[in-house]
Amino acid sequence: MGLMGGIFLIPIFAQTFLGYDATQSGYLFIPMAAALMLGAPLGGALTGKVKPNYVIAASTFVAAVGIFFFSYLEPKSTGLDIMLPLALMAFGLGFGMAQRTNAIAAVVPTEEIGVASSILALARNIAGAFGIAIFGTILTNVTNSNVLKISSLSFIHSVDPSVYQEYISLIILKAQISAYAYVFLLASGALFIGAVLAFWIKVGKERTDVHVMVE
Repeated sequence: MGLMGGIFLIPIFAQTFLGYDATQSGYLFIPMAAALMLGAPLGGALTGKVKPNYVIAASTFVAAVGIFFFSYLEPKSTGLDIMLPLALMAFGLGFGMAQRTNAIAAVVPTEEIGVASSILALARNIAGAFGIAIFGTILTNVTNSNVLKISSLSFIHSVDPSVYQEYISLIILKAQISAYAYVFLLASGALFIGAVLAFWIKVGKERTDVHVMVE
């Protein structure tokens, strides 16, 4: 929920506030793919050497930090301000990918590993859909609330229609940027909770080693 709920806002932010087109927004995700490919084998190399719950917790925490940095985005941000947190988040995600799969495979019979992996993917996709819906709703509600709050604390000493229009635009802009920051903080908080809960994942070392050798 935290990952999908936060990531889907990135291209929207880039196109709405940074003036990027769809293609340029897509380029921002290239370092993310590279970091994912880098993190996955490194995490896989720890299989059987470090307890899966430690690796999963650490990787989720790194992803949470990556999402947290998005809360500092503003209209003056550059593409680098988006690509670096995306890469950090993806590295964390990839770092624990093998361990998450092995943790599931270690607690089911060998002939049911395929079914278990499918259920894992289903749970991830359902959570992602809920994350997008929930955080999208929160973004809209917080934006509306911020507009009311900021307008109540703002004053304009002009009757010029153009100045008044700019005044309204600035209030809406500040309200939207603050709402995005709030949602990114919530998303990083969700990931942080996931990192803490990962410490309670219990997987027998012997069975984990067996499934690793099979794979």
